[in-house]
Amino acid sequence: MNREFELIDRLCKKLSAPSKKVFLGIGDDAAVLEPISGKILLTVDALVEGIHFDFSFCAPKEVGKKSLAVNVSDIVAMGGKPLAALISLGVSNDVSEAALEQIYEGIADFAQAHSIDVVGGNVTSSPERLMLSVTLLGEAQNRPLTRSGACEGDVVFISGTLGEAAAGLFLLKREGRKVRSRFPKLTSRYLTPQARTDLVGLLTSEKRVHSLIDVSDGLSSELWHLAKASKVGFLIEEDKIPVSEELRKASQETKQSLRNWQLSGGEDYELLGTCSPTDWLLLKEEAQRAGGAFTQIGSVVSFSRGVLLKDSSGRENPISPSGWNHLSPSERD
Repeated sequence: MNREFELIDRLCKKLSAPSKKVFLGIGDDAAVLEPISGKILLTVDALVEGIHFDFSFCAPKEVGKKSLAVNVSDIVAMGGKPLAALISLGVSNDVSEAALEQIYEGIADFAQAHSIDVVGGNVTSSPERLMLSVTLLGEAQNRPLTRSGACEGDVVFISGTLGEAAAGLFLLKREGRKVRSRFPKLTSRYLTPQARTDLVGLLTSEKRVHSLIDVSDGLSSELWHLAKASKVGFLIEEDKIPVSEELRKASQETKQSLRNWQLSGGEDYELLGTCSPTDWLLLKEEAQRAGGAFTQIGSVVSFSRGVLLKDSSGRENPISPSGWNHLSPSERD
C-alpha cells in the first residue's frame, strides 16, 4: 500500500460509522445516499493555512471542527439541516501526518455532534500550505430561507452577539495562545465557531422569517447582501447591537474600536434576519423559552435610503460594506 492510501485509511478510521441515510460511503468512486424528502441544499467552503488559520495559535483539531462549522452555518442560514460532507485536503510537506489525523479528529467530533456523515473526499499535495475544503449536503424540509424577501417595515434581528471572533483573532495574533485564558469566549468564538443549528426550527416554522443570512463576512457586508437581494434599505440602531462584557473589556484594554469589530469583523456565524413586527414578538418569545436569544437591532426601510447606522445622538450615518474580502483577506472591503 502506498503512502497516500495508508494516510487515507488512517484518516477514515477517525470517522464514525455511517448512518442509515448512507447507502454506500467511503471506498468507492462516489458515495451513494438514500433519497431525501425535502429540498436539497449544497454549499462549499475552503480554509487555507495562513489566510483562515495559523497553526501558531490554532490547534489542528480546532481547524477540523471549524472547517465543518463554517459550512453548517451556510446550511442553517437557508433553514436547513446538514446531512453529509465531502472533505478535500491539499497537503504541503510542512504538515505532519499526526496533524492531519488531529484535523480529522476535529471533523469527526463536529460531524458526530451534528449527525453529519462524512462520505468521501480527496487528498492531494499542495506546494506551500495546507488547504481544507468541505462540500456539504443539507436538506430543507420547509421552504428554504433566502437573502431576498425582506419587506419595508420588517424588524431586523440578530442571534447572539457580534464582534467576538474578530476580537479573538486580534488578541491571538497579538499575544498568541497565552491570551486564551484571559479571553476564553472571544478566542473560542474564532477558533471553534458554533453554527446556530439550535435555532433552525424556530426560524422555519410558519413561514415567519422573510430573509436570512449568516454573519460570516461582517454585519455591514451582510446587511448589504440582504439589501441588494431584497431591494430594500436598513436602519440599524447602534445602541441596540448586543455587546458581551468580554468584548467590551477587550476593546477597553486594547484601545480597539468595539463597533469596528461588530460591523466589520466577521466569522461570528450568527444569524441575521428580517420578519414582520407581529411575527417578531412570537419569535422572540419562543427563542427565550428555548434558551436562545434574538435581538432587534433595527428595521427595514426603502432601498433609496441605503444602509444606515443611527448613533446615540440620533444621527443617521451610511454604512459601507466593510468586512472580510475573500480575494484580499489582509484588507477590508
